[in-house]
Amino acid sequence: MKKVHVCLSVIIAVLFAFSVTTSMAQQADKPAAKPAATEKAAKPAKPVLTGKVNINTATPDQIAMLPGIGAAKAKAIVEYRTVNGNFKKIEDLKNVKGIKEKKIAQIKDYIILEGETTLKQVK
Repeated sequence: MKKVHVCLSVIIAVLFAFSVTTSMAQQADKPAAKPAATEKAAKPAKPVLTGKVNINTATPDQIAMLPGIGAAKAKAIVEYRTVNGNFKKIEDLKNVKGIKEKKIAQIKDYIILEGETTLKQVK
């Protein structure tokens, strides 16, 4: 009878050790926890703009203030305007290489065809 108890004890110990090892292996296979939201790199806030840009008279620097328009696209807008004359409507910006409908929709509220450029960043 003692042999049975010893055998059962050994079997139980082996099963326990196996279950603990399996559990630990499953934990190791899980991907590392994602960092908390506070640990993520903070994105710089988008500048808040007020005013308008006259695309027929604005400088490249003024045009580059528009959302999604960088220095290269601003320069392309001025070059297009210089070669082809003033824009008749905002949608004419589609004729500038690299500017599509989506970009025009993004910036159209800041664009005018006549008047003074007043666009500035609000802090």
